[in-house]
Amino acid sequence: MISQDTEKINEIIKTIRKKEIDQFLKKEYSGELPSIADYLTKYISLHKLSASKIIKDSGLSPDYAYAIMNGNRKNPARDRIIALCLAMHMSLDDAQQALKLCKTFLYSKDKRDAIIMVCFTQHIYDVNEVNIILVSFDQKELETTKEQNCI
Repeated sequence: MISQDTEKINEIIKTIRKKEIDQFLKKEYSGELPSIADYLTKYISLHKLSASKIIKDSGLSPDYAYAIMNGNRKNPARDRIIALCLAMHMSLDDAQQALKLCKTFLYSKDKRDAIIMVCFTQHIYDVNEVNIILVSFDQKELETTKEQNCI
């Protein structure tokens, strides 16, 4: 985990010489990113959110959502992480960080992702409203349940 914020790290990186890389890495990185469960738990705690309200607002099944938040679901579906981030009213940067921990991200050159990014930046956090917007642009809704695959 990085001990300083990103801006400070970026400034340090700009000044590092080749022979200092090893020392820098040992000082600043523990080698492991937090899990998605750790990240969400910390976010919920910092923002004094209710897990049950988040789950309700996300449209996810309680079992699936709690499995993500408890760390029992190691590789959660991308759309479901997006739905949780929306339900938590995350900024786009916070949502991107959550997605990065799942080894994915919202890509601005992808039409569907761009629409989702606009929703985050415009504070449109209602999953149903986001889905309506996606459909209005002929894009697939956020998949929050397995039943959506059967449509």
